[in-house]
Amino acid sequence: MLSILRSLPAPFRRSLSLRRKTASSSRPGTPQPASANEAATQVPVPPLAERKVVLGEAAGVPIIDFSGFLDGTAKDEVAKAVIESFKRWGFVYLKNFGLPTEQVDEMFEWSKKFFAQPKEVKMLAPHPGVPHINRGYVPPGIEKFTQSNDSEEVAEIRHKEPDVIENFSCGHDDSILGKNIWLPEGVLPGFNEACQQFFWKCYGVEISILKAIAVALGLPEDYLAKSHSGRDQSLRLMHYPSVPAQKLVEGEMSRIGAHSDFSSITLLFQDDVGGLEVENPDRPGEFISVPPVPGAVLVNAGDFLQRWSNDQIRSALHRVRAPPGMTDGMTPDRYSIPYFCSTDFDLTVDCLPGTYSDTNPKKYEPITAGEYITQRLASLYHK
Repeated sequence: MLSILRSLPAPFRRSLSLRRKTASSSRPGTPQPASANEAATQVPVPPLAERKVVLGEAAGVPIIDFSGFLDGTAKDEVAKAVIESFKRWGFVYLKNFGLPTEQVDEMFEWSKKFFAQPKEVKMLAPHPGVPHINRGYVPPGIEKFTQSNDSEEVAEIRHKEPDVIENFSCGHDDSILGKNIWLPEGVLPGFNEACQQFFWKCYGVEISILKAIAVALGLPEDYLAKSHSGRDQSLRLMHYPSVPAQKLVEGEMSRIGAHSDFSSITLLFQDDVGGLEVENPDRPGEFISVPPVPGAVLVNAGDFLQRWSNDQIRSALHRVRAPPGMTDGMTPDRYSIPYFCSTDFDLTVDCLPGTYSDTNPKKYEPITAGEYITQRLASLYHK
């Protein structure tokens, strides 16, 4: 399996000097819940006697009922199922994960309203053009998702096969990823507030999942969660415009090229168009189309969690192509909302206890998430 982490250069082992702040020290412009439990809204779940942990699968990726972890009735069973899926696939679908479908649907409606605006309106909240600042609007053709860290190589790949996608990113105002860049007041009223509120709802879900991972690894439940204050997370609205399917099939353009995510975990909300493909764990280089699952969130492990777990957890390559079976005509527009979860960027982490031994030594030196992720971000953008 391809892992960009194994070739990380030595300069990435220095600590950042950024002073760590907790989420409770956020600025007034970054609203947040009183606790992660408040952010993860309770949703109706089946009666205990009717529940199963693994509900099924989508092209092999398990679909897990997460309610047993949230209410404590099946914590160990759910945690084990999640970690086993991460170890094999690097992905898992979760249902009953603490965020009502209606609230997810509402955020998609805001996303569609934003991307339906003329380009000159969207450019009122522009990405600043600085690679490590992951905030504001990015028009199509600027980013290129790949495993390469070499900006010149990425530029060449971008020229040959551009990613036809536009996005808008936001998060915490105190993040090293930059202050939020919002539309001016009065332009698309309610959009900025909807993004902020959804960001913190996702944070509540993130914390619950991190607790499940910790339980599965035999660690204290808050071991991973306490390293994720919410300060350096990023919510991204993504729109894949309609394009000729034949150009995607023939490699003249792409929606998103094959890549792994940078940080701890990613929550992916997606519409019903399809096109997401995940690398086959049994045949590296071969990709499997993974269909959307209504009412579920797709969670994948990132490079940093793979490194943190000493390669016990898999950070899998994935990409977005034309919808399955579509080879001609115009593809439908596709919308997705990933929420990227990272440890606080200035926190130095080492391989997790229990993931190494005398016979299975540490494969990685201690590192900060910020040093790794800012380099990966720098390679994304057009030069």
